[in-house]
Amino acid sequence: MLYLIIMVSVAVFSQDNKKNIYSGGMLFYQPGFTISKANYQTLKDNSNSIGGILRFYMADYLTAGIYGGNQRTNYPTSGSENSYLSVGYGGPFIGLSHKSGKFRYTLSGFGGMGTVKNLHIVSQSANTLTQAFFSSTSAFVYSPLISFDYALTPKISFTIQGIYLVAKYEKNSLYNPTLQFGILFNR
Repeated sequence: MLYLIIMVSVAVFSQDNKKNIYSGGMLFYQPGFTISKANYQTLKDNSNSIGGILRFYMADYLTAGIYGGNQRTNYPTSGSENSYLSVGYGGPFIGLSHKSGKFRYTLSGFGGMGTVKNLHIVSQSANTLTQAFFSSTSAFVYSPLISFDYALTPKISFTIQGIYLVAKYEKNSLYNPTLQFGILFNR
């Protein structure tokens, strides 16, 4: 990790001032679809999430940084509408990036640790849970990332990013293809 920090620092501070050094921001709208065999049922349902990314640009085509977020899928059970499965994740990524005019194209891979939480409600009376199961489990999470950025100004870009999030935990797997929209601040 120390090697990555040193390499990013050297590359960032040695770049031409006419190029972006980094971009970072919030991925504020992220519709997706979760596929998982959770502890209590098989789940195939829509998800929503929030997250962020910080990219450093090195040499002509390399990028590296940190990426993270939280995907949440609400699902109904026979006794409630409030059950959910969520995965929070974060860690480093590395990849390739190319800037052409106002557009930037990035292809990278992410891998890091996360936590999968599942609240499965069997029965509920008004706001009181009468029978429910909760689990919180560490997971290894990875995903390819494909990004298209458009520079609204030299300092602000709109980004559309596609991911295919995979979480491996206990003997289970979670798959979550997601389209992410966000604003990045450039330097």
